[in-house]
Amino acid sequence: MTRKAHASQSRPVSRRAFLKTAGAGAAFAALSACAAPVAAPAEGTSDEDAMAEPQELNIVYWADSNDFFQGVIDQYQEETSNIVNYEVAPAVYIEWQQMMTTRLASGDTGTDAFHSDDFQAAIYGAAGWLSPLEPVVELYDIDLDDWPQTLIHDVSSWDGVLYRIPWGNDTEIFFYRTDYFEEAGVSPPTDWNELVEVGTALTDEDAGVYGIALSATIGGQLGNEIQHWTNQGGGAINNLDNDGAREALAFYKALYAEHNIAPDSAPQEDYSSVFQGWLSDKYAMWWCWDGFFGAMRTNEEFWADQVSAFLPPMGPDNAETITGCWGWSAVASSPNQDLAAEWVGFTARADAMKQQIYRGRVPARVSLWADPEVQDLAPSSPFLLDLAEAGGLVKARPVTPSIQEIYDAAEQNVHAFLTDQVSLDEAVTAAMDKINPILERDLG
Repeated sequence: MTRKAHASQSRPVSRRAFLKTAGAGAAFAALSACAAPVAAPAEGTSDEDAMAEPQELNIVYWADSNDFFQGVIDQYQEETSNIVNYEVAPAVYIEWQQMMTTRLASGDTGTDAFHSDDFQAAIYGAAGWLSPLEPVVELYDIDLDDWPQTLIHDVSSWDGVLYRIPWGNDTEIFFYRTDYFEEAGVSPPTDWNELVEVGTALTDEDAGVYGIALSATIGGQLGNEIQHWTNQGGGAINNLDNDGAREALAFYKALYAEHNIAPDSAPQEDYSSVFQGWLSDKYAMWWCWDGFFGAMRTNEEFWADQVSAFLPPMGPDNAETITGCWGWSAVASSPNQDLAAEWVGFTARADAMKQQIYRGRVPARVSLWADPEVQDLAPSSPFLLDLAEAGGLVKARPVTPSIQEIYDAAEQNVHAFLTDQVSLDEAVTAAMDKINPILERDLG
């Protein structure tokens, strides 16, 4: 779906969509009214050029869930007098990935900038399909120190070149049911041993309640599980053949196969089924993306202020969790490079980025996480602030241009281990036999 919006046709965020998505808060117009102006034109640009006819900017945005993004566009158009044509990308991720890959591989000139994820920055940047953004950072005086550095260097850059500026933050946090913990007389676990002990105290199989939820279905979700558990063991999804990673995979399986603190259906569970189970009071803990917290709070039948989050328990090597983001990239084949740069510079501004709170999302700039309005409308931001203040507890996934192939190889073989088709050694060996040549190709 493509939308064309002129500056003279400003459409505010609907009150119904605003309240449904984010809850009560300050009106959107108040935020836009205090916005800073777009940075001045680059040196050498004449007043006559600045007063030229409006230009058309073509962008693609993923997962437009309510009217908030139209407000971002309205602000940009009002400040620049340019016209924005924006397309809502397919909500199904694989369809979105295929759509953008096909366009960019063909040298598409109809897209100037697009909302990109962690995998796309490396894949498309390495292919030469994205414009380097260092000139944008310099032109618009963007302070990249205000972002989690792992998001800048590990998943928005490739081979030392910045191809994306993070816009929204996604971090896996450890949710827990405070009421269940209080009833069982337990505290949040601080290491893996305590995780099993606490999970055991919280599990009541007869009542259908389990200590922890696991999402081990193939399709990206198991890959994320592999990454955050093996990372705490000192490994990674692309580095399974070490003692820490093996220990992590064995521990993960034991949570449901030996300790019985997760259901034995774990290898078939995905985010959707786990979330429905969570809303049905089935689980006491869940290590997953922070965005689910907002969805919990807006579910009136479920929410009773009974969910919080704790810092990740210490694994054999560290207590890190994984983080990621969506951001904005400029298309190298676009004929409107200056316009694409202007859009990326605009969205990097704190006032533009903050507007994501109207869909319950946490902005990528760390300085915004302590903002009371951000904490109210993007309710997981206090937990991300706790992680930031603890220091060194977030790490992006190890993305390379062939990361999807790595995920596929790891998921296929680890899932076979989780479902008793092969041994742990067989799974790790088969996975790394596929992954090592990929890494050699990507990293040289």
